[in-house]
Amino acid sequence: MLTDLQARKLTRYFQVYDIDDDGKIEASDFERIVENVRLLHGADGRDADALRDAYMTLWEQLRASADYDRDRGVDLDEWLAYWQIVLEDDSRYEAEVEGITGRLLSVFDLDEDGTIGPPEFRDFYGIFGLAVSLADSVFETLDLDADGRITRVELLTISRQFFRGDDAEAPGNLLFGPYGA
Repeated sequence: MLTDLQARKLTRYFQVYDIDDDGKIEASDFERIVENVRLLHGADGRDADALRDAYMTLWEQLRASADYDRDRGVDLDEWLAYWQIVLEDDSRYEAEVEGITGRLLSVFDLDEDGTIGPPEFRDFYGIFGLAVSLADSVFETLDLDADGRITRVELLTISRQFFRGDDAEAPGNLLFGPYGA
């Protein structure tokens, strides 16, 4: 069973993917994310096709796992039920966290130094329509060793705090911005 804190954080995470704010995550939301990432990277041709294929594969995996009523969309109830199952299965959970961490680094580590710096974090917030004005303060909270960059190890820690953590004070809770009280 999801705790109240987990449900609030996962609801926020749902809102991140529900780009058009219609109460469902659908293929069109992923298409808009792909377009935003394509613009960030200046990708065209084969690079754009590979980017689109990767994100649409991610969408299809989510749809296949979480679209319980098979209406080609994932609503909040389905999302929360999906995450409850994921969080109860250690290997599936670790695969999700590793996947999210890998995607964040591969998409937003534009200088390819193996870390995410403040400008890259602002890009992350911008791509998903999060409040870019909050990105710097959230970055400072998530930069666990205060060295001006978020490493893969830090990102894994942050992700684990976000998904499984039930400590309301954990920095990782803010990964996708403030969540409801």
